[in-house]
Amino acid sequence: MPQTFYIYVDGYDLDEIAPALRARIEAFVARYGGRVQVVDQREEAEADSADLPAWDLGVNFEFKSVTIAEKKELALFFQGLSTEFERDFVVGRTFPNGLPEDFVFILPTAPLNPVLELLTADEKRG
Repeated sequence: MPQTFYIYVDGYDLDEIAPALRARIEAFVARYGGRVQVVDQREEAEADSADLPAWDLGVNFEFKSVTIAEKKELALFFQGLSTEFERDFVVGRTFPNGLPEDFVFILPTAPLNPVLELLTADEKRG
């Protein structure tokens, strides 16, 4: 069963930045020929809740369909977005039952080593 990984912006208060962020992501991932898909899913707001609805904005990709070099490009790109938009991004995977598991964050100034180790782990053992 293929493993679907994701990189999503952290947080749900995205109204002001979502259009620009999505446009930047779409332009960047066009080079992957459909192997990396843009995700922009927002849950319906609950009328009686003060909480913002969940919002997944970023990308999904099948782990084995993207090369090590491409995974590194994605990590660097999202770190650049993190700096530009002053937002963190979370890297994780989705289980076959649809439940997500967050692994590591991409931060503006933090080293990318944990992200790169996660995204290249299986191929290094290969």
